[in-house]
Amino acid sequence: MRIKVITCLLLALFASTFAAPAAKASAGKAAPAPSEIKPLPPAVADSLNWFAAREMGGANMPFTRAHLAKVAAGANRVALVYFATWCVPCRAGIKSLVNSRQELEQNGIKIILVNAGEREESKIKKMVEGLGANVFPVVLDPYKRLSEGIGLVKEGENIALPMTLVVDNAAKPVFMIGQEGSDWPSVLWTK
Repeated sequence: MRIKVITCLLLALFASTFAAPAAKASAGKAAPAPSEIKPLPPAVADSLNWFAAREMGGANMPFTRAHLAKVAAGANRVALVYFATWCVPCRAGIKSLVNSRQELEQNGIKIILVNAGEREESKIKKMVEGLGANVFPVVLDPYKRLSEGIGLVKEGENIALPMTLVVDNAAKPVFMIGQEGSDWPSVLWTK
């Protein structure tokens, strides 16, 4: 008799283990979490260090802190959206930016896509064009001057992607976003 009771209990436990996820799935998905707001590293709390990268294109157009300041002066905020061609969440986030372009413009948000550490410009260009994101300036940062150079990560470290650094109209860092969430990209103007 005990063996039958123990067997029944084990079978019930086993069945409930596999039935629980199915029941949760049928009850509906949980609401996606909001974007992950990260504290600014001390190195960028007050201002950005000097940096130099280049914009994607035929000519070696420089992109420096002075260039960022010019873009920022004509906006409410500028979002430096770090990405890499291998980063799947980056693709989804960039596609959301493309789809929300009108809202971004209405709220005075400028987007600058920053490729973090890759050197194959043709591969980067193909990804950007494939997402329809060639409406945004793309900065190539093969030597990580816009991550290591401004203090987002220590020298030799890889930046965690996706990552977005938001600066105000004086090019002063306001906040950083790690993982984009359910409020992406509206968090760029509502936070």
